[in-house]
Amino acid sequence: MRVLVVHYSRTGNTEKVAAELAQALGADTETIIDHKNRKGPIGWLTAGRDSTKKIAAQIDEPKKDPSAYELVVIGTPVWAWTVSAPVLAYLNRFSGKFPEVAFFLTYDGNMEKTFDEMAAAAGRKPKATLAIHAKELKSGEHVEKIKQFAAKLSA
Repeated sequence: MRVLVVHYSRTGNTEKVAAELAQALGADTETIIDHKNRKGPIGWLTAGRDSTKKIAAQIDEPKKDPSAYELVVIGTPVWAWTVSAPVLAYLNRFSGKFPEVAFFLTYDGNMEKTFDEMAAAAGRKPKATLAIHAKELKSGEHVEKIKQFAAKLSA
């Protein structure tokens, strides 16, 4: 099965999970490039504001066409309890055009509605979802969760 793992990462946490997941799935990868600098405290504040207000970010044109894959796995950090603005922009751009999808996220707070919001923006319900808390990433507990998620997606 042809798989594409797509992600945006402000701090590197989501990028780490995306790389490990892509390796486990033998997948191609795509990094969403945001035009806005989201580094530091000001970047953190604008990230939260944009996500809360559902302001999709300006992103680079993706290099890979997700419709050329059988499964697209999309990852986001959770910003202000929701999907990040760059991932929202990506989902909106390809809404209704995705083949099968799966979602993953990294978080350090509340992430309850994030997967539902991703599904609504993508126009598809996910085959599976994976949530990795910052503590799990730091301790290494995420590795087993990635293996289980990859097994679900490969089935």
